[in-house]
Amino acid sequence: MTPPVSAFKKTPKKEEHPLVAIVILDAFDQRFAPTHESYPCFGTIPICNVPAINFALSWLMRTEVKNVMLVVSGLNADHATSVQREWRLAFDEFTVVVCDGASSVGDCMREIHNRELITGDFMLISNPTAVVSSTLSAQISEFRKRRRENPDNVMTLLYSNRENPEHLVLGINSETSKLMLFPAANSLNQLKASKKDFYDEVDIRRDLTPTGIAFCSRLIATQFSDNFDFVGIDDVVREILSKDDILGMSVHVEVLSPKERAFCAYDYESLILLNILMLERWFYPLVPENSDPSRYFSANPRNLYLEENGDEISIKANTWILNNNCSTVCLGVKTDIAYDAFIRNSCIGAHTEISSKTRITSSMIGKNCKIGENCVIEYAFIGDDVVIPNGAHIPKESIIGNGVMYPKELPNIQNTAIFKNAINEETFEKLSSQPIGNVHVSKFRNGGPFWRRSVNGKTNFALEEDDSESEYSESEEEDDGVGNSTKMFHDEVLESMQKILESENSLMRNLILEINSSKLACNVTMDEVARNVFAAFMKLKHNQDFNKMKELIVKWQPLFLNYYKTSAESLKVKSADQKRFELDLKRRCQIQLLLAIEDKFDRDESFGVKAQALVHYLYQEADILDEDSIIEWAGSIAEESKLKGLMKKIVDWLQEDDDEEESEDE
Repeated sequence: MTPPVSAFKKTPKKEEHPLVAIVILDAFDQRFAPTHESYPCFGTIPICNVPAINFALSWLMRTEVKNVMLVVSGLNADHATSVQREWRLAFDEFTVVVCDGASSVGDCMREIHNRELITGDFMLISNPTAVVSSTLSAQISEFRKRRRENPDNVMTLLYSNRENPEHLVLGINSETSKLMLFPAANSLNQLKASKKDFYDEVDIRRDLTPTGIAFCSRLIATQFSDNFDFVGIDDVVREILSKDDILGMSVHVEVLSPKERAFCAYDYESLILLNILMLERWFYPLVPENSDPSRYFSANPRNLYLEENGDEISIKANTWILNNNCSTVCLGVKTDIAYDAFIRNSCIGAHTEISSKTRITSSMIGKNCKIGENCVIEYAFIGDDVVIPNGAHIPKESIIGNGVMYPKELPNIQNTAIFKNAINEETFEKLSSQPIGNVHVSKFRNGGPFWRRSVNGKTNFALEEDDSESEYSESEEEDDGVGNSTKMFHDEVLESMQKILESENSLMRNLILEINSSKLACNVTMDEVARNVFAAFMKLKHNQDFNKMKELIVKWQPLFLNYYKTSAESLKVKSADQKRFELDLKRRCQIQLLLAIEDKFDRDESFGVKAQALVHYLYQEADILDEDSIIEWAGSIAEESKLKGLMKKIVDWLQEDDDEEESEDE
């Protein structure tokens, strides 16, 4: 019998919709406070005098993307609307998503997920300065292929084949391109690897640069919603790798070929570098003269770009471009440059005057600035309306905010930025400032640098304390087994608790978010979190009175339930493996809580009676501790410890209750 004609027909391929691009317009980094007055939205910061977001949207036009979601915090909604007006005709759909109160990429993703705006796979551009010379067709195809083979291949990170200034290190399976090892949040150039990783053909790569671009499935947005402490895509990556056996998800890496270029800026050092790379046309066909639909730039020899306004050229002496003093420079409209000024690898804003014999290299200078004669400016970021006096030598890696009248005698203070006025420390709570002459010098409270995000791979910085002011002596740290990162975490938690305690609006959600952020920054384990959260709680001066401590435990019960207890409702929606993992984790956390009580007793034996009452209260009334955890911990206390005898009464009481229940059952 002849088979029907339909039997020979090929099954039609399932139509694959183009990826939706989610572009985060904000940076959420207080490092860029000096630019906030002119460019409160990081995506509008100028690269070669062109808003950075223009470059991102220009290369997106060359990809398959037809639908763009521009995501912005509520404070910067007007800037996003302005971008939408300029670029909406370049795409089929161009939507602005305003996230009120957002303070991180994680907040934005949670808002998008809660509104159910993500219906399929998407491209996440978490940094608005991301630029790439490729159409990404090969990388998108590979992402789709992996998704078809296994839906649990939920993310592909895009990297450029170029050594990173921060010396980022990754572990990647050489055969599958699966990401196996990823650095901790506070140490970009270190990995925790085992022998097994090397047997599994894991390549350790130090020659890759992040691009700020990731191809994601909808499950990535779900990960943000399930974890309120996640602030960026890196947190999701660490979560997937650390819980590979539970979540079953995989992250892969796509590396661009050496002929393709990609980069993004995340601090001032990388911002200057991106500016130079763009001037040198490394991202062709993405070039300054083609990236702003509302302005005209002319490209001249030696990578000199002039913004023109009608027939008016932006420098008085057009012959200046022919001499050897100019190379790799972008000049804004009506810029007044002395013929004998020396400028290399720099960007000069509109209406800025630069006087005779001044040398400017590898710098970005804003609009309406006046630079005096014989000045030297190297590796500097200078805002708008700044005045530099004659003969001033600006120290390398200087950051000068808007409107500053730069004092010639100003001392060079490392890791700072210069402002005209004192900063608003409520808006920029991570910064502090002090007046020096007619300017204000600002720095990070934790002692970290302004110019670059990391130093030797380290991204978490803490102020060094004097020995006399330190709460722990070296011997106490050794006795307690408290490392630097753990102590830092403990101190940050104590500070957060004290702040919440003194606040009228003591929302536990905010405290939990702060603790989880400190956990990520300090790279501590969950056991260390559980131990130090309760250790910090006991150290609050408010809790010296036991009755007040009990009242605060009741008031802060959501905090303790979050770290030490699992609700029956949350267990219902988990699989059997997830339930076992969750219950075992909370059991370990409860034991760590009890070990914190034991630590306090070891330092102060007068705490013994209160310790006994506290354990009883946490079990009987607060319902934070379980019987099994108490018995297991009590059994581990050293025989010679007085605490052993004090806890014996509670253990005997618990076991008596068990015996009575068993007899009743019989």
